[in-house]
Amino acid sequence: MAVSAFKKAIIFSVLTWLTFNICIKAQETLPSYLMPGTAQQSLFNPAYQNKSGKLIIGIPLLSGIEASSNTSVTFNSIFSEGFKYSFKKLYNDLGDQGEAQIFANASMFFASLKHNNYTYSLSISERVFSELIFDKEIIKLIRDGTQKYYGTNENFGGVSFRLQQFREIAPGISKRINQNLDIGIRLKILFGKLYLNTKNIYLSAETDPQNNELLIKSQGSYKLSGPFSYNSDSENSLSTFSTKIYPGDYFFQPRNLGFALDAGIIFRPSDITELSVSLNDIGFTGFKYNSYRVQFTRPLRYTEYSLYQSHSPEEVNYREPLEALRAYSDSLINITDVNESPDRFISYLPIKINISGKYQFSEKYFGGIINQFYFMNKKLANLFSAFIYTSSVKNFEFGTGVSVYNLRCLKPGLGISYSRKKYQIFFTSNNIWGIINPTGSKHLNLYFGINLLFDINREEIE
Repeated sequence: MAVSAFKKAIIFSVLTWLTFNICIKAQETLPSYLMPGTAQQSLFNPAYQNKSGKLIIGIPLLSGIEASSNTSVTFNSIFSEGFKYSFKKLYNDLGDQGEAQIFANASMFFASLKHNNYTYSLSISERVFSELIFDKEIIKLIRDGTQKYYGTNENFGGVSFRLQQFREIAPGISKRINQNLDIGIRLKILFGKLYLNTKNIYLSAETDPQNNELLIKSQGSYKLSGPFSYNSDSENSLSTFSTKIYPGDYFFQPRNLGFALDAGIIFRPSDITELSVSLNDIGFTGFKYNSYRVQFTRPLRYTEYSLYQSHSPEEVNYREPLEALRAYSDSLINITDVNESPDRFISYLPIKINISGKYQFSEKYFGGIINQFYFMNKKLANLFSAFIYTSSVKNFEFGTGVSVYNLRCLKPGLGISYSRKKYQIFFTSNNIWGIINPTGSKHLNLYFGINLLFDINREEIE
């Protein structure tokens, strides 16, 4: 079935608005969310040692599922009462720009084994992150329709959308140098699956009085790589994509390869204090297989009799806003030119720098602070968290804390893990209110998993 690639981008953007809503910009899980007794904390800092004394194997797809998201408005700014969406309310609640980010990670396999002074780990996961930034005035075109702008010339501003999906294979090793120092490193091989970058596409309306038409112009271009095959119809000036999925293309074939590195260090000045520093996702993904550059070259044309309005259902020429948006995306094959890219698209991963400190108050209570610097698209964000944990209840670990992003959006967090002889279950979130009342929150972050525990014979740490 023929598919417009940009239509997929628009639909994904709308789904991002409607599904995810937080205040922190797509950060990954911090150790204040992870329970100290779970080996998955090594995904944050590869220097962490497996403390369970067992071989840990995560249940596929359930050994670690993360989701973080962000919009510049709350979920109920999109939906009004009865889950009826309202672009009017969305427009009124937005600032000058709207923003939406999403991060997700599904673990396909996780294993951790401690032997002597070494901890070995292996993770295979599916990762996706995206970012959407758009000028507020673009919502007016969706909210009002085209009829209002006939006879005028107006600029609506720009929109940028970035999406990347890839599979990650990450072997890691941690070594205890002595009682005061641990170091670790994790090498990552990335297999790119989908890449879309629509940086700075500008929308405007212009009236052609000679032909009695309204022209909706899109200026700019975008990059696309994924399981698509390009089809050109030069006679009708059409550019279409059809899906082309071969199972081997995007699993472990040497296509769209990328590489990344995690590194960490843990220093214990005393028996009750701990300092750690880690760098995560220093690397890139390169997309070359099935890669295209798409240029907007023609405007969409609305004759005087095909204009519509989307704000008053009881009046004539009404077209429901989402239906109008779908019609617009279907029309994009008429206004774009597509060329196979001779170059590789290099996409750098969001880099995290993490600094933390812990203090053990007693045998079963400890607390600490952590600060994460997050770099994405040349933007710097800062996330600060304070937390406290206890293991005072048999088989349970409990944690709570607060997080603040760029000195605003103070959010309470909660973490729980339950461990028995053969299995372990854990769940954490840095925003309890986002789970209790997701429609009234901009922030939602959660992480949960199930591990299987196996006793093995090993030598004790010297």
